[in-house]
Amino acid sequence: MGRNQEENVNRLYDQEGGRKKKSSGLLKVFFISLFCVLAVTGISGGLIYRFGHDMYTNVNYVADEDIKVVDTLPQQATEEELSTEEAVGVKVDDSTLSGIHDLMSSFQNVDVHEGSEDIYNILLIGVDRRDKTWNGNSDSMILVSIDKSTNRMVMTSFMRDLYVDIPEKGYKKLNSAYAYGGGPLLCQTITDTFKIKVDRYVAVDFVDLVNIIDTIGGVTLDVTDEEIKVVNGYIWDMCENIVHVDPEEHYFGSAGTYYCDGVQTVCYARNRFVGNNDFERTSRQRYVLEQLMKEVKQMSLAQMTEKVQAILKFVTMNVPEKEIWEMIPEVPDFLEYKIDTVRIPYDNMYDTIYVGGQDMLVPYWESTIRQLQEEIYGSTTAAEKASES
Repeated sequence: MGRNQEENVNRLYDQEGGRKKKSSGLLKVFFISLFCVLAVTGISGGLIYRFGHDMYTNVNYVADEDIKVVDTLPQQATEEELSTEEAVGVKVDDSTLSGIHDLMSSFQNVDVHEGSEDIYNILLIGVDRRDKTWNGNSDSMILVSIDKSTNRMVMTSFMRDLYVDIPEKGYKKLNSAYAYGGGPLLCQTITDTFKIKVDRYVAVDFVDLVNIIDTIGGVTLDVTDEEIKVVNGYIWDMCENIVHVDPEEHYFGSAGTYYCDGVQTVCYARNRFVGNNDFERTSRQRYVLEQLMKEVKQMSLAQMTEKVQAILKFVTMNVPEKEIWEMIPEVPDFLEYKIDTVRIPYDNMYDTIYVGGQDMLVPYWESTIRQLQEEIYGSTTAAEKASES
């Protein structure tokens, strides 16, 4: 490892308390790419069932009742604590924290918005783990809401540091819900907290994302010198400790336009040190998605078929085959839908607190639930509250 790369890696360790964080927002590509393939294949009449059924057999479908729920997380799930000097959030005493918990609990009587048969919510999950001995933390969570009545999709990103009450586990960061109970517990946590019914989930882990991008064939990205200083550190770590390849083959040079492989693309999307931390990282992920979709749209039917069949083995989900077949005839329409993007917490609608050695994001609950429900459903079940935290 060159001196510059070593300095970059050391910087990552120093800034993140000894552990490097990973982000998996790119998993949206699988969902939309699959839609593209099924839409085109749909015109082939009788071929679609055989093709689709063969694809589905490659997916790691897991019934909710088969997901193991744990009471104690493994050591690799533990985040290093931030010192008070490193923390951004306001340190709260026990009395203030109890008040925050009471306010959160007060929304238990707000009904979950059931929506209508025209709205389908599927949670796309990017899992942070370096091996498959545990569930991993869900550091990328994007709820895709498909509204057939308005020809519209809403993509809602839930930030990893949201402070929530995980059922049977207590008050913790949202990303740990997946570590405790996989997709079902994470879906339940989001449903209970934000009163949005989550119908299904699709998940891929960290290493699988590299394989998915490489299967698609790469993506064109514009990278700045400032970004390269950090991204090359991530590249060294991923190559040396995870995928075990020569990092020299993946480093970026000077600023410019690159046709990036899976390692380069995922490391670019992981960057949370240039700009506004995690908030700007989600912007990079959307940029990567847009560029990836350009690549997918240029493929022939044969190319898309081959690639999606290869990608599916990296996916874990609880979407039954029957539901996939019900959606297939509507896929061409879905691809024409208007797409809106949302991020929770909303700007200027949250506080940052320092508790348990971590910075946590605490939304203004009533206004957040109300706005999110209105954006997805056009109406709300949120009750008016006298005050917000």
